Amino acid sequence: MARITPDFRHAMHWAHTWLGVVLGIVMFAVFWMGTLTIFAPEIDQWMIPETRIVHDERDVSYDHLLAQIPPEARASDYINFVVPSERHPAIGFFYQGADDTFHDNALDPATGQPLEQTDSLAGSGFFYPFHLSLMIEWQNLGYWIVGLAALAMLILLVSGLFIHRKIIAEFFVFRPHRKARRATLDLHNLSSLIGLPFYFLMPFSGLLIFAFLYLPWGISEAFDGDMDAAYAEMTGDYAVPARSGRTAPLASVDAMKRKAEALWSAEEGVPVKTNLVRVLNHGDANAVVYFRNTFPDDRVVLSEYVAVFDGPSGRLIRNFSLPPIGEASAWIQGAHFMQFGHWPLRWLYFLGGLGGCVMIATGMLFWLRSRESRLANASLGYRVVEALTIGGVSGIILATGAFLIANRLLPADATMVGTGRAGLEIRVFWLVWLGTYLHAAILRERAWGQQCWAIAAAGVTAVMLNAATTSNNFLTASWSGHRAVAIMDIVLLAGAGLAACTAMRLTARTDPLGAPAALPAE
Repeated sequence: MARITPDFRHAMHWAHTWLGVVLGIVMFAVFWMGTLTIFAPEIDQWMIPETRIVHDERDVSYDHLLAQIPPEARASDYINFVVPSERHPAIGFFYQGADDTFHDNALDPATGQPLEQTDSLAGSGFFYPFHLSLMIEWQNLGYWIVGLAALAMLILLVSGLFIHRKIIAEFFVFRPHRKARRATLDLHNLSSLIGLPFYFLMPFSGLLIFAFLYLPWGISEAFDGDMDAAYAEMTGDYAVPARSGRTAPLASVDAMKRKAEALWSAEEGVPVKTNLVRVLNHGDANAVVYFRNTFPDDRVVLSEYVAVFDGPSGRLIRNFSLPPIGEASAWIQGAHFMQFGHWPLRWLYFLGGLGGCVMIATGMLFWLRSRESRLANASLGYRVVEALTIGGVSGIILATGAFLIANRLLPADATMVGTGRAGLEIRVFWLVWLGTYLHAAILRERAWGQQCWAIAAAGVTAVMLNAATTSNNFLTASWSGHRAVAIMDIVLLAGAGLAACTAMRLTARTDPLGAPAALPAE
């Protein structure tokens, strides 16, 4: 077996240190938003009170819904319905209008009528895309930055295993009452090891999900450069013909849905339900109806089945199921998105995400602690990294709390400089986050405690505002069956308590520098 040389270990230590310093803030932001995304549907219900509907297991008639949607929607090239579930109790309804504007609504599953919902992107519309792309859309730059951070994290995990010689021993060592540097390093080692498989799975699966973007030539080569053909082969996508201009009534969508589910159930051996209904070219002779089990509740694999029907006749055109390699890829993607209905595992994912945040934050903090006595008052670079670390860790958490508070405080018709209510919520997030960086640059070490106190206050304030502006607090929500709202309030209060404890510990510390701690052995 080849011996690990000191030079190799030094190279691993250098990569581990500087990749963490350069990309640590991005990794923390992605992990933090990914952790919140695990419960994005529950956050949606908290932020959009009109969708707080107790789920009814009865089937929805899509024939009835199509008969009562607006004429503009029926004239659209595509109409989409997301089947309601316990986590998404309202019917998702979206279409593209004649002027190419995108319309996204929620329908009451009992009546089929649109819900006058709060204008907010909430968790699914903000936390989720932020996790994927940092909300940077230009030239897909955000996706590339996140991909680079994912690759860096894999390198950090591997290099960390090389530079720590006593992995098993470090798993059982945490000395919170030692000097700040030593306690920080212990917590970094413990949080790194306790969730190591999870930390490998998340960046690896994230890179795989966007393989079409990062390595398109490797996929398109087998299809002579035709990415549409490659996508269709892997996902079951169907090239729908353009409108013919000849009107034709649509056959029963409900009957097609039953037929698709019967086909899938026979193939799987257990009941399989669709959760996406898509009607294209409604009212035209070239109408097509899609059914897809995009996010199945009882399995990890995503979009395993697709059924396509001819609209006027109801005849089955295509019944697609993933090939073995596609199913393996979809399993990894499903393990990343975690949309299947397994509540204990969902909470483990949530704790794993928080553990990843602790691992990244303590790694950046240890870099500061180990150089504090030498560089704190002399190096501009140190002060920049210090401000970025404080704003990137406690600052983004505080900005998230401000986002929730803005959601409860902004009037329904709020606008400013052409920005609607949903956009104003996001601007509050960005402004508060930017403010935490300025606050950290000015107050430096004291900013940690003050921002933790602000996080605690934001959590309590959000819970109080939810009770004041809606008919639900965590007690009434529990009694009325709105479990998502109750859980959200409890998590906010628990987070506020943890932030307050952290703030007290930070403000009570009389020796912020402590004795110099030795770096891991080279």
